[in-house]
Amino acid sequence: MKIISIFLFLISLKVTIANEIEISIILENCKSCHGENYEGNDYISSLKMIEKNDFITRMNDYIIRNDSEVMSRISKVLNKSDVLKMADVMYGNK
Repeated sequence: MKIISIFLFLISLKVTIANEIEISIILENCKSCHGENYEGNDYISSLKMIEKNDFITRMNDYIIRNDSEVMSRISKVLNKSDVLKMADVMYGNK
C-alpha cells in the first residue's frame, strides 16, 4: 500500500512539473511578439499596460472567437486554466 501511495505521489508531482513547464513555454511564445518583459513595441501593445482581469477576459475572448486574427489562432490551444496560470505568472497572484 505504501508503494502505491509513493507511486501516485510521484505521478502527481510529474504532472505538476509538466504543467509549470508548459506555462513557461507558452509565455516564451508571448515574448516573441510582446517583448521580453511583455512591454510591447511599435507594432504590438504592452501586456503590462492592462490589468490582470482584463488580460484574462481578453484571452478567454480570443479562445472563443472564430476569426483569423493571430491571437485567436494562437489561443485555440489554451483553456481557461492555462489563461489563469499565465496571468498569475505575468501579473502575480493578486
